Amino acid sequence: MRHHSFSDGDSLARTLAADVANSLIRRLAEHDAASLVVSGGRTPGPFLRELGRQALDWHRVRVTLADERCVPASDAASNLRIVREAFAGTAAAAAQLVELDATATDAAASWGATVSALPRPFAAVVLGMGDDGHFASLFPGMPGLADALAATAPATAPAVVHGTAPVEPVARLSLTLATLLDTDLLALHVTGASKLLTLQRASQPGSALEMPVRALLAQRRSKLEIYHAP
Repeated sequence: MRHHSFSDGDSLARTLAADVANSLIRRLAEHDAASLVVSGGRTPGPFLRELGRQALDWHRVRVTLADERCVPASDAASNLRIVREAFAGTAAAAAQLVELDATATDAAASWGATVSALPRPFAAVVLGMGDDGHFASLFPGMPGLADALAATAPATAPAVVHGTAPVEPVARLSLTLATLLDTDLLALHVTGASKLLTLQRASQPGSALEMPVRALLAQRRSKLEIYHAP
């Protein structure tokens, strides 16, 4: 685990975008295609826009989400919409953004099959974190959390699970930790003093069921790069 500290969010966004782009370039140098996992919400906006301006063969890149809210893709809360709008008008608009209907009854299985068919390992996975210690849509105390936080899983285990958030929209979909760890670059993007305090609390002994990010910090499958700015 390594910490990268920045004086402001713009500096963080530029460095993280460059690091993710370099990871994509390295994978594209050896393979026909590469995959990238990103997060939605408010924090990643500047990073996604910086990433979109990076010069690489975007038409060979497949982009999917770490998690999604179970709302139509046209909804303002949709992570898919947030990423699409961030990439609009940039070079990254040429990437193949994985589409999903998060409101469908078979959404988890359908998205999971798509994720399992993407080029792996992922070139990069960029995650956020909430003040309650959740990441992706793996929330404290939600049903099925222990299995979703396993660092390794059998081939038959689902890549995508249903999440339950404490705020609206409550229904979520999330990649499992085992799926997220199958990556060349594992990045945790956090901003603000409160998030730093959350990380400090998560670094203390305790249950990952109470603070899911503890499982991310404790795993040894993939080196975690933490990018933080005030």
